[in-house]
Amino acid sequence: MKASMKITSLLLSVSALTGLSACAPEATDMYHSPRITEYQAPQQPELPKDTILNIKPEKKPTFENPKPKWITIDGGGRQFDFNPNIDILFVVDDSDSMKSAQENLSNNINSFVAGLQKNRMINYNIGVISVWDSTDRYYKANSGKSDSYQIGELRRIKDEKNQYLKARFVTRFKNNEKILASTLKIGVTPYEQGGPETEEVFSPLSAALKKGGRGAVNEGFFREDAALVVVVVTDADDASASISAEQMAQELFDFKGGRKDRVSVYGVLVSQADADEKKDWGLRVHPRYHPECFDTVKGQPKNNGKCRNGFGPTNLENFIVLANPSSGSTQEIRQKHIKSLTKKSFGSDLSKIGSDITMKALEKEIYLDQRPLFNDKGVMIEVRYGTPEALAQGKGQLIPQKRVGGWHYDPENNSVRLAGSVVYEYVEGARFSLRMAVPSVVLPK
Repeated sequence: MKASMKITSLLLSVSALTGLSACAPEATDMYHSPRITEYQAPQQPELPKDTILNIKPEKKPTFENPKPKWITIDGGGRQFDFNPNIDILFVVDDSDSMKSAQENLSNNINSFVAGLQKNRMINYNIGVISVWDSTDRYYKANSGKSDSYQIGELRRIKDEKNQYLKARFVTRFKNNEKILASTLKIGVTPYEQGGPETEEVFSPLSAALKKGGRGAVNEGFFREDAALVVVVVTDADDASASISAEQMAQELFDFKGGRKDRVSVYGVLVSQADADEKKDWGLRVHPRYHPECFDTVKGQPKNNGKCRNGFGPTNLENFIVLANPSSGSTQEIRQKHIKSLTKKSFGSDLSKIGSDITMKALEKEIYLDQRPLFNDKGVMIEVRYGTPEALAQGKGQLIPQKRVGGWHYDPENNSVRLAGSVVYEYVEGARFSLRMAVPSVVLPK
């Protein structure tokens, strides 16, 4: 018994020593690399097979494309009213050389009016001012006269018998062609009687804009919501000393609140190629006005050939180009906005100006607050024009969808653009109504 106990004790001691000898090197070697074991993520407990996750899907609106919703937009905003106003200001040269040109203007004014009267819905103010001469001679000769006008003052209108009326401008006219013709025929003032020698256009135009306020001589002519059209009629060039073409164009833009699209300028002018007798003295090739074109030979001026074709109204032509930036290229602006004072086509040219003014006045853009739907025929929009009563019954004039003579949709602006060439069936107090298809939205309950 004792012998077996001793053997067991001996075996335990040997085993203990063997364990110590195996651990000793790792315990005592401080440079030995630690043992690295691979990380194992803890296993997720398995869910019981009978467990059901109660996760509800998010509710989203759905669109019923087969059944679009039609909505009518016909009230509230000024953009649906359509009472275009235009203030047309003629700047007419009354110098001695303009006698035949004024006769031409007066005789053909009916053509201009015909171009305007294609659409009765436009409300016009038409007035006339004359050119100016800033010299002391001109001022003294014209001050104190009962029939004289100060710079930029609208001239009083005249009836068929050439009698002056109290009003200073023609309003929306009904067979007022003869009154307008008489008013535009302001006559000429010879130089000896105080007529202008160097014609200024910009200075009286600028002054006219400043005399339109309450109590001023031009009160009521310039309307805040109206487009402004200037028509210059002269055989000379502008001679304003303190106003450039760029400054005059900018002043017109500023006058209309920076809206360049609300300004149009036309010129009925002579050209460089016109014969001397058709031009004002300042545009003729003569030593008095253009000494650079002549050399002195034996004490007498001799044409040196540098200015063989004469001069044109460069200042006014530049002004017209600058004042119509939205009318295309320089060549396109000159073609549309500058007409000849001397050609036989004077009457038809005036008619074109009247028609062009009307087209611009009738252009309109209606902005939409929703995107319309499309089908295989195009955008689903309907535009009508008529009285509120007629529109409420789904009646009124249906405007066709086409770029010329109708409307088209502008996806970039999300708007409907009405062309100026639409021929409206004019009705007093009429406006627009617009129906369009939009998606039907089913909201979650």
